[in-house]
Order: sequence, then structure tokens, then C-alpha cells
Amino acid sequence: MPSEYTLTQAELTKLRAALTRAKNSKDPQKVIRTCNAALARFEQVGYPDCWSNWQRAKDDAEFELQRSRPGRFF
Repeated sequence: MPSEYTLTQAELTKLRAALTRAKNSKDPQKVIRTCNAALARFEQVGYPDCWSNWQRAKDDAEFELQRSRPGRFF
């Protein structure tokens, strides 16, 4: 992990917009892909204070996929 945070504000804005579009699509797979890409980028350049938004969205999408599988009772 880098010793300092080097993500630009423009890049963070693009990542936030991508997360919003993925969530609005209601497609859990798309949300997971978008979050994985953002989290991988954070691993390269440092984590912003709001990094948990992507982790939370990913966790929620994974739960939704698990919940929608046949034979699962929640």
C-alpha cells in the first residue's frame, strides 16, 4: 500500500459516479465489479476517507445475490 494518498479529486468523482450508476442499475453483479475496480485502485494509490462506501455497497450486493438464490430462507 502506498505511503501517501495520491488519488485525485477528479478520479474520486469518477469513481463515485460509477458507483452511483452501478447502484441505480439494480444489478448486483455490476455493483460488485464496480466496487472491486475502485477498491483495487485504492490499493494502488491510497484509500480516501469514504472508501467504506464501496466496501458497504459490495457487501450489500453480495448479500442480495445470496438472498436471491433459490432454496435460501432469510
